Amino acid sequence: MTRGAPNPSVATGNPTALRRRCARHEEREAVGRCSVCAGGFCRECLTEHEDRLYCGPCFTLQVASVRRVASRSNINWCFWRRITLTIGSLVCLVAGAYALGRLLAAIPADFHDGKVWKKTFES
Repeated sequence: MTRGAPNPSVATGNPTALRRRCARHEEREAVGRCSVCAGGFCRECLTEHEDRLYCGPCFTLQVASVRRVASRSNINWCFWRRITLTIGSLVCLVAGAYALGRLLAAIPADFHDGKVWKKTFES
């Protein structure tokens, strides 16, 4: 018998066969079915997640697929964040260089010749 498959010894059309056995524990009664593989399992083998019942292997696969999707979206967010920060940094750098150039251009020519200092100390 394959792992997680329904118990083949129980006939589906027989009303006395309503009590199924767990696919992993033959001595235990099945209380629910996995929503992925449709196998009957006991309370110990089933896990409830987001209003659905999963057996152990199917739950592991479900969690792994959710993590893959989450990590992909996180990588996408990190990519766009990095692009935005790089562009913002370049804009700030260019704006700062432009402002510094305007400030230096606004300094009078007398300051560069040294006449401003002579006027200050002579008076």
